Amino acid sequence: MILHADGNSFYASCEQIYRPDLRGKPVVVLSNNDGIIIALNKEAKELGFKRGEVFFKVKDACLQKGVTIFSSNYTLYADINRRITSIYLEYAPEIEEYSIDEAFLFFNNCKWSDKDFEEIGFELKRRIAKEVGIPVCVGAAPTKTLAKLCNKNAKKYGGVLIYNEEKIDELLANTSCRDIWGIGPARARILERHGIIDALSLKNMPLNNAKKLLTIQGFATVRELNGVPMIDRVAREKKDVITSSRQFSTRIYDMETLECAVVKYSELAVEKLRKQKSECGAVHVYISTCNYYCEDSEKQFSDGVCITLPRMTSYTPDIVLAAKIGLEHVFRKGYGYKTVMITLYELRPAAYQGYLWIDPREDIKKRDFMEAIDKLSEKYGRQIVTLGKGLGHEDWEMKREYLSPCWTTNIEDFPKIR
Repeated sequence: MILHADGNSFYASCEQIYRPDLRGKPVVVLSNNDGIIIALNKEAKELGFKRGEVFFKVKDACLQKGVTIFSSNYTLYADINRRITSIYLEYAPEIEEYSIDEAFLFFNNCKWSDKDFEEIGFELKRRIAKEVGIPVCVGAAPTKTLAKLCNKNAKKYGGVLIYNEEKIDELLANTSCRDIWGIGPARARILERHGIIDALSLKNMPLNNAKKLLTIQGFATVRELNGVPMIDRVAREKKDVITSSRQFSTRIYDMETLECAVVKYSELAVEKLRKQKSECGAVHVYISTCNYYCEDSEKQFSDGVCITLPRMTSYTPDIVLAAKIGLEHVFRKGYGYKTVMITLYELRPAAYQGYLWIDPREDIKKRDFMEAIDKLSEKYGRQIVTLGKGLGHEDWEMKREYLSPCWTTNIEDFPKIR
């Protein structure tokens, strides 16, 4: 059996934990640079606000209707996620964190009854609400697809819904194909053209037709709806490319300031590279004047270039130098830039043998230096030691006008009892 647990309105719920005065009141959470609404609670939805709306267009309406606004506080959300995950691990020997607000719990070869799983579901729900302060729903079924479907309908059953072979067809008959995990709008349109509208019809679809119309992924979904596990657990594999990007709070017009941003986000990308014990052979630099919306008054321009490194490396200064060369190639005067993206390509496991024509002592020095930097960052925070060019970026750093305190990770922000 597989349990799927999902935090309700997770970002908004995290913000309400240390603001009990906001319980039952509308809350929205904004994306980077306070650009769009990315999360909102039930009360905000009832007022007509939607995820994906550009914030500046609905800001006045939010204020008029008494909506509390928050900038994204990823430090807080990650810590709340860590607390929830620690509870999951007390019940399941293996879990898959599908996203920051949902996880699959695997109970392999377990002979518990449906009632046992229901009790676990309600116990998880009670404990997470009491110990963490986040409302969750739980669905359980033999496959991941059915577990997510049960979770989606769990609110009607007190927040926990366990797969029941007798009732599952009724549930599927009342669910659109569009709402099935793994189908999506494009596949749903294909199915609709063939008269398959609801999930029960999808379940009963001949397998050869499923593979023909929906490819192997759609075939796997149909099998999963029939109770046959087909979707493997997601392995934490090393990434083939690594990207670090940012949209600025204000436009950058000069090369020197933009270079500060390129240095900063190149450093962050290389930090990810070393964390997965890899090296890269090429650096791609991309800059753009556009963000969520493009003002007509601004001239638009974007360009990118890939710089091949002389050899594979994870040494920050070498990669930053390549990124700066890339910026010199693509920068054009007279434009106000809003976005920078650094991408590392041609990744491979870190080489320990080194290059025969290079003095190995040089490689050892570089590796030891980077290991020392990484240890300091792990202990004292990211970029505690940084290249000088990456400093002095306060004017263009991410805009978070409505940022809440880091209640659980910064001693200065700890809640105070009066």
